[in-house]
Amino acid sequence: MLPFPRGSLLLAPMVGITNRAFRILLEELGGPDYAFTEMASAEAYVSGAAFESVYTDPRPRPERTSVQFFARGAGSLAAACTRLKDLPPEELPAGVDINFGCSAPHIRSRGGGSAWSSDPTLAAELVGAARSAWPGILSAKVRMGPDDDYDRLLGFCQRIAGEGLDFLCIHPRRDDQKFRGKARHEFSLRLACDISIPLVANGDIVGPAQLGALAGGNESGSVDSAVYAAMIGREAVRRPWIFALLRASAAEGPASLWPRRPIDRLEIGRRFLALAEDCLPEAWRLESARRFFSYYCEQFSFAHHIKFKTINSPSLGAMAETLGDYFEQVPQDRYLSLSH
Repeated sequence: MLPFPRGSLLLAPMVGITNRAFRILLEELGGPDYAFTEMASAEAYVSGAAFESVYTDPRPRPERTSVQFFARGAGSLAAACTRLKDLPPEELPAGVDINFGCSAPHIRSRGGGSAWSSDPTLAAELVGAARSAWPGILSAKVRMGPDDDYDRLLGFCQRIAGEGLDFLCIHPRRDDQKFRGKARHEFSLRLACDISIPLVANGDIVGPAQLGALAGGNESGSVDSAVYAAMIGREAVRRPWIFALLRASAAEGPASLWPRRPIDRLEIGRRFLALAEDCLPEAWRLESARRFFSYYCEQFSFAHHIKFKTINSPSLGAMAETLGDYFEQVPQDRYLSLSH
């Protein structure tokens, strides 16, 4: 049984962002039903490389968080799963997610991420090795691959699903698209019908309209033709309150967990900086904050100006001062009503 029901909202794994500090921030704002850590290297984790324990930290809710691994071989992934399951109960994640979707050149060149889409047989061996070593929830995240060939995509997904996955996540863009163009959720809806395990759809989900289209399924409108759950990535950084907002929209009114006062963008930015200082190694703090604010500032009135100044700040303290100065000059940007 999955640790989240049909219709849930999931947080996507994002490199440099979905660490414990960010996930705590989301929790305080009415967070996702299930979350993923940022991508970790199975080989580096097994070797005990620096900071791997931070990459794989599933707190604050280990029981509803998966650790995501990319791996170059079945043996290293199995070893990583074996090491992970020996963690103390308070640090043991609910699941492991296998990255078959990262299209970054440096990951593909190392034989990880979406490079596996060209070899479904070896990809299936990877899943099988993880399943044999990991007793908890096992999932995988894929892209469409190198082209728009649905039959090729379906064959790949069926092959890996058959090796013991509990659910599958798809970001329906080609490898060469990165985040360009529109996510092809017609592929998501077809795949939800054609594979035997629950499908989670990711990409361009920013509001109730996108959720409704995925939940409504294909022309038949049946539940079986809809995706099982939705996964949100970049929009959760732009609007960390997005999960609570979507729940409120689904309830056709403010949900009980939705804040009764306007969102304070300055307070949220400062809170993230405090969490970064408390939860992350010193070597990570500034880069993580830069990645956070590169998205968080996108919807400000003078987005380019504040983004440039914030991500070029030399310290977390300077970032906080930059934010404070901005909202003094542009006070209308500081507070958002419940409808945002």
